[in-house]
Amino acid sequence: MSAPSDPLSSPPPRLDPRALERALAASRAELSLGQPVRRWRSQAVRLFAASAGMALLMTGVLLALGQASGPALLGRAPMLALLLSTSAVCSWGALAPRRRPLRWVGVGMAAVSAALLVLTRATPLGPSNLPPWVCTAGHVGMALVPLVVGLVVLRQAAFDPLRAVVAGLAAGTVGAFVGELACEQGAGHVAAYHLGAWALLALTTWAVSKRLKPRTYAP
Repeated sequence: MSAPSDPLSSPPPRLDPRALERALAASRAELSLGQPVRRWRSQAVRLFAASAGMALLMTGVLLALGQASGPALLGRAPMLALLLSTSAVCSWGALAPRRRPLRWVGVGMAAVSAALLVLTRATPLGPSNLPPWVCTAGHVGMALVPLVVGLVVLRQAAFDPLRAVVAGLAAGTVGAFVGELACEQGAGHVAAYHLGAWALLALTTWAVSKRLKPRTYAP
């Protein structure tokens, strides 16, 4: 009975020259594009800047139109600060390589923010003159810019479902932020129409990102 052969002494498998040539040609074509390499940190800052910038811009518009006041802004400052922090952590977690625990931290912060948005909502003074779905549509509309930014920067890495959801949560903080200042409806309305929009944005980011071809397959 012959002794088993040593795998280390076995000759390496023969590679197909045509496959090697195709791989080399693809690499040369990619390098010839001359596209600048964007660091993930700058991409994360872009996503956060789009989200926080839109939230602050809409806040300025509300103040200018008299739809929000300085005292109301100060009274909700802790909640607004938590939403901005959630956006920052989600933006960083969505783009940071191999930071899955940080992405779960972002999901946890979004869940805590969502719960507090409902639990701290005061009793409405009266019925609204607008249909409730207007808040959902408004939240989605205000988040379109950070949503597009999120989809663009997500193409700089390999698709990951949790990464995409966290990026969508970062974009969705815009509506939650503005809703705290512009909407005076009760907790049930916030849970259904505000948080519903936030969840819709996270789901949309996941669904669209899954169908986009990544520019790179970084982890």
